[in-house]
Amino acid sequence: MNKKFLNVALFGTLIAVSSSTFTSCKDYDDDIDGLTNRVSAVEGTLSQLESLIKKGAVITDVKSTANGVVVTLSDNKTFTLTNGKDGAAGAIGAAGKNGTVVTMGEDGYWYVDGKKTENPWKGEKGNDGVAGTPGTNGKPGADGVTPDAVYFYPGTEGAAAGYWVKVTVKADGTKTEEIQSTEWAPKSSETVSAVWDTENGYLTLSGVAGSEAPIKIKLTDTLRSLAFVPEVIDEQTGLGRIDFYTLLKKKKGSNEYDFVVSTNPTVTYRLNPQNADVKNVEWNFINRVVKSRVAGDNTDLVKIMKSEKDGKGGMNFTLQTLKNLDFVNNDNEHAIIALKATNKEDASEIVSNYSIVKAQELREFGIAKVKDGEPIAEPTSFYPTKITAVTVNSANDAELVYDKELDLAPIVMAWAKEIDKSLVAAGVAEDEISYVYSKNDEFLGEDGKTNQNKFISLDGSVVKVDNEWLAQGTAAVGRTPVVKVVAKVKGTTMATGFIKINIVRESTVAPDLEDFVVTVPVGEVEYSNIDANNGFKKVMTWEDANVKIYDALGLSKEDFAANYNRPSTEGKAPTGVRPLANMPGAAGVTGTNMIEVTIDNTVAVYNKPAKEEVAIKYPAKNNKTHRNVIVKFTYSIKHAKALPELNPDYLIGSNIIQVKGKMEGESWKLISEMKEQCKNYLSGYALPGNHTSLKFRFKATTPVQEGAVIEGTDYKNQTIKLTTPFTTKEESRDYQIQMVATMANGEECVKDYIVRFVRPFNAEIDAITLKTFTATADTKDMSKLVVIKDRDGKVVYEKGTYTEYGKNTYKLDKAGLSFAYDVDADASFGGKLTVVNTTGMVEWYNGGNDLQQDKNATSVATINIPQIAKIKTTGAIKVLSTENSKK
Repeated sequence: MNKKFLNVALFGTLIAVSSSTFTSCKDYDDDIDGLTNRVSAVEGTLSQLESLIKKGAVITDVKSTANGVVVTLSDNKTFTLTNGKDGAAGAIGAAGKNGTVVTMGEDGYWYVDGKKTENPWKGEKGNDGVAGTPGTNGKPGADGVTPDAVYFYPGTEGAAAGYWVKVTVKADGTKTEEIQSTEWAPKSSETVSAVWDTENGYLTLSGVAGSEAPIKIKLTDTLRSLAFVPEVIDEQTGLGRIDFYTLLKKKKGSNEYDFVVSTNPTVTYRLNPQNADVKNVEWNFINRVVKSRVAGDNTDLVKIMKSEKDGKGGMNFTLQTLKNLDFVNNDNEHAIIALKATNKEDASEIVSNYSIVKAQELREFGIAKVKDGEPIAEPTSFYPTKITAVTVNSANDAELVYDKELDLAPIVMAWAKEIDKSLVAAGVAEDEISYVYSKNDEFLGEDGKTNQNKFISLDGSVVKVDNEWLAQGTAAVGRTPVVKVVAKVKGTTMATGFIKINIVRESTVAPDLEDFVVTVPVGEVEYSNIDANNGFKKVMTWEDANVKIYDALGLSKEDFAANYNRPSTEGKAPTGVRPLANMPGAAGVTGTNMIEVTIDNTVAVYNKPAKEEVAIKYPAKNNKTHRNVIVKFTYSIKHAKALPELNPDYLIGSNIIQVKGKMEGESWKLISEMKEQCKNYLSGYALPGNHTSLKFRFKATTPVQEGAVIEGTDYKNQTIKLTTPFTTKEESRDYQIQMVATMANGEECVKDYIVRFVRPFNAEIDAITLKTFTATADTKDMSKLVVIKDRDGKVVYEKGTYTEYGKNTYKLDKAGLSFAYDVDADASFGGKLTVVNTTGMVEWYNGGNDLQQDKNATSVATINIPQIAKIKTTGAIKVLSTENSKK
């Protein structure tokens, strides 16, 4: 649960948008619900904000500023709510106030501008109360009482606006709310408050100029697809790979190994859209062991230990194996898994693409020399495993200024040698790894007599000169103590290293040189033009390297090869972007390019990172004398609209297709071919590159759209059909439809439009005239006066029977129509105007007095046409006076 409540006092709200762009092939022609008519001053900006959120953008940050609040989206677009400025001479308005940000702390309490309040945002039930004192005669005491759960929230509407609201939840679930007297925000008519509620998925704006009611923008959308984001591609299958490792420790004096731990890798899946609502989703993995993917699914290979949104449009899952994985490395069979999301409300399922599971036993470990979490050399270098390997002539590993401290933790890391990864990168939980630092009893200096370790004290990983022995510490200068570090996993020693430290008066370590950055602009890449097999490539040739790197640094090719380590990708390359970098002079390098970057069709188009770039680092062997070389490839993935046009022959306005229905078999159905709704019936339409399918679906709305179904598997055979008949109050019914082209990267192109079903028939009742006779009643048969016409005005039913047209065209004689009749007469009729509900026979017979004036009433007929509509129609009834009845 995570909410931010924002308050900013404004005179005349100004909302400014940064100049960054957001590209999508979704069409959002509809206005924001309720905004257009209510907020003239800011409607454009609010419309844009909601449109971006609908397209998948996520609010990633909200910060208060000196004159308002800045809202940042996942594509780095910012929306700034600023305070009004002082008016010009004679103008109305005072300067606005600073924004206020109210946040939820991890400790369970609300914070206002970073200061903790006394109000918890979550209410935990207390422990059961203590049992009552036993009664006389040994009767058990009364049950303990469970305390109430209490929490608070900032009120935003009605009388609660600006005040804290206390919520009390009883043990039986009964909830009460009480408005407190303390304010969470200044109460002012010039105040705009914004509530960022990610738990319930809304951004609520109150107090906006021109709007009396709060404006709610939905922040989430329905989950539509999942895509695995692999770190490694399996060469044999082409699938993304998930690696499980088993750490083994050799038994002392034996060739056998003991089990230590199995890793729990963390994997990432991209959500589409990235603001998908997963609150009611149940996650699990399905698996198959196959030679091909044609096999049944199981759920017995891995389970989810932890799942959380990563804040970048994805979900991270930490996995644990449920069985021994020895079998997964069989060359003839493969264990593949896919993530399944099950909606707990409607049981609908979405399954991701498959990935392959691999397992490996790890037996060789060391403590790597690292800086900033990365090895300082290539290949990875390790601290000596025995004190005897450290001599007075050995190179120093670290430098300690005599009057300062040195923390060894940042320069050590437990490492798996077989895979050249840290244990954390291999999937070992950080809380299962520990380091123990200690001084050996003795490490003798150059004189062979002086114990170097006597000059230091050790507190955990922190080393300093022993000031209890040497008050000034200068006598320690020039000494070279050695610290032992032991890496343990779940208490088992996995690796040992010895770190030699040089104590100095002043630091002799030169500062690292600034990185040398070369930017290679790739430009715009149209997604549909990316080659499905080979991708889109951009290169830095060896010729480019001569000019942009070697010559720019004053180096020859040979100098570069001698002074730089092998390249690696800086951070994690974006999904679908694969860099391949070569080292000059390295064995086996025969290509014409120093670096190749391939962008394939799994690259993100809409849920993309804020920075579209991949960086390759050539680390200098000595960063004090040579600059690290960073080559950045910058690109922009674009995508032109790839969806068919709506059929202009059937289009109403810009986005409405009207359905009248058609005959199916022996009955008229309110049904439409979806392809007819598209230009030329989709004849000649071909999906653009890297799009796998086209289909139609109902747009996810609140409440859910009901009363119609879309049937069929793809755009060529899909139909939309009304399943719930029109009510008596409906002459038409609109459904929000989406035309969806699924992309190879798991994302979607979406076009919104409206399908409007119209009632195919209308009804009327001819006028009825009744006379007031002296001795008898007057009657009329209403059933013979009901007329039903189609939308062309042609009669399908009259005089109590179906016309030939109604029978031949609509088969109404086989449709099972039923009729019910009524009259609407006021109290002045005394109940003397009656009708037989089933037959429609209307009768007027008063109580024996001469009627002196004509009277008017209404005839009512309700016609039920199964599976189509219930039609209610009315007609005029005139009752003549006694005198007029004689004419």
